Amino acid sequence: MNHCPSPAARSLCNHARGASPRRHPGNSTPVTVHFRRHKKRRLSLDNRRGIVINAAMRRLSFIFAALLAPALHSQTAPSKKAAPQKTVLAPTFLAGLDSHLALTYARFGTRELQLDLYRPSLRNEALPAIVCIHGGGWFKGERANMTQLAQALAVRSFVAVTISYRLTREAKFPAAIQDAKAAVRWLRAHASVYGIDPDAIGVTGLSAGGHLAALLATSGGVAQLEGDGGHGTHSSAVQAAMSMGAQTDLESARIGELSAKADDQFYRTFFGVPQSEIPGTFVLGSPRHHLDRADPPLAFITGELDDVSTRADEMRRDMMKLGIATGLAVIPQAPHSFLGQQRSFDIALNACDAFFTLHLKQRSRPPVESTLALPLFFPDARWTMLGGVYAGSEGAQWIGQKLHFAAHHERLAFTWTEHSGLALRRDDSPEATSFRPDGQGGFYVVEQTTRQLARWNANAERTEVLADRFEGQRLNRPNDCIVRSDGTIWFTDPDYLFALRKEELKELTEQNLYRYDPRTRALSAAARGFDKPNGLAFSPDERFLYVTDSRGFDVLRFPVNADGTLGPREVFAALKVKGLDGLSFDSEGRLWCAAVDGVHVFDVAGRDLGVIRLPFKPTSIAFAPAPSRFVCVTTRQAVFVTSLR
Repeated sequence: MNHCPSPAARSLCNHARGASPRRHPGNSTPVTVHFRRHKKRRLSLDNRRGIVINAAMRRLSFIFAALLAPALHSQTAPSKKAAPQKTVLAPTFLAGLDSHLALTYARFGTRELQLDLYRPSLRNEALPAIVCIHGGGWFKGERANMTQLAQALAVRSFVAVTISYRLTREAKFPAAIQDAKAAVRWLRAHASVYGIDPDAIGVTGLSAGGHLAALLATSGGVAQLEGDGGHGTHSSAVQAAMSMGAQTDLESARIGELSAKADDQFYRTFFGVPQSEIPGTFVLGSPRHHLDRADPPLAFITGELDDVSTRADEMRRDMMKLGIATGLAVIPQAPHSFLGQQRSFDIALNACDAFFTLHLKQRSRPPVESTLALPLFFPDARWTMLGGVYAGSEGAQWIGQKLHFAAHHERLAFTWTEHSGLALRRDDSPEATSFRPDGQGGFYVVEQTTRQLARWNANAERTEVLADRFEGQRLNRPNDCIVRSDGTIWFTDPDYLFALRKEELKELTEQNLYRYDPRTRALSAAARGFDKPNGLAFSPDERFLYVTDSRGFDVLRFPVNADGTLGPREVFAALKVKGLDGLSFDSEGRLWCAAVDGVHVFDVAGRDLGVIRLPFKPTSIAFAPAPSRFVCVTTRQAVFVTSLR
């Protein structure tokens, strides 16, 4: 497994620069953050006056992985002295759009609420729709503030609408969210008129609009928030949401302190009184409060200079535990209101496009893309996405028809079955992965926090530490483990994360492959001389052990001697990419290998039969036992399951 930083270590390098932003609902004081350079994750953006056509955008995987990973890695930082370029959309960019302006979607007496709708003129099929909600602290702003984003999304083959809603000078909470829900119902009622897919409606918004977008996503079925804006026979539920620069936990102490100030023009004005006087109303208006397992994917974008509360860290963790797809993009050098800056606009546009493509156009089920000549998959095969977006997921293991895996850097351990769905096993895991059956109803696991090989019982509780030292020195970072039929446990021990976890002492000078015998409790170095030893797999007859080294190009093979020792290493297969990770054999004896560009499949002679592409970099592979045909691939950000032929 190639490690992403843990949440605690996910800091960034290069001081944030720029003037202190003005106070607003999402930014009480300026925040200094740091960005870490990582050239493999730099974005390649073509900032041509509003049309950002990134070659990599054709491949959802790289853009989505870069933009909605738990922290966005910066491209080259802008010059200190360079003023941000104002967002502009060229006329040629807009020429292919149909515009339907000032459409009335709700009436309250003589008061009409209107929306503007944009659609690609040459697309006749029903398209997903995205509602774009403006900000302004709920007391100011207009739908025209979101016109550029809506138009740019329409060019990307969405129907996009901007909406007006009742501001606090006209009506207090819950009027604004009721208006947003009325707009969604109007879209469904008029889906056939404007070529909208009624089962694929998303929402995005900035600042106060981002709060309303998040609340729309999590408050489906909350009768108090529906209102009487019309089209009541249609649902106001959305299928995906992107919240930008928004507050999502209105029960927090921070919001309580802000609303208690006599000059607060945001929360006190929106709700009518401070949080302390009507806490129940703040609860009703809090997106985090309404979270449940049925909620749609909800991701977040924020500026580097915005208040850290807009990153929704606690809400995103709640969502991960529930199995709701989420994510965060932090735009370098960006303030709270970033859509007016061309570079920030382009990044946000690409993030929205990738997110809504995955969750609206593809229904969170991206197609299986493969160069294999073998018909391993059905022609219309799709991956089912489980959870995400994590800081890393690993350790796929089927035990019967139940899948076990970990979002290890989030300290979460899960199970999944086809009929019961995703279930959380632990939310305090010591970064455990590789849940291998111990023959007693429990598991052998490697724990990256404790740097140990351990045994867990059936309740996912640690019962025994099997190995934590070699020749008197602490292990590095046990990574992958497998169990041979003789009961011995084999695990790799790379030295990941020491550069990020400065408080930890690296004691061993080498990175080895180890063999542990539970009967004698002896730990021995089965093979040495690795740079970053990673994935492991025994051949079906256990005559060979296969190993990857993430710093190399080769899948290595070792003959297993009768006494359990290993013979000399040999190259089984050579790839043109590094970043090799997990290994697994399928029922036909083919070896599947996770690599930076996808999952490679090798025949028994080591010939590369092709590569299976996924939305993110794969990390481990596991096949369900017969009669099931499920295969699971964990990736850095999410877990995917599909069926083989």
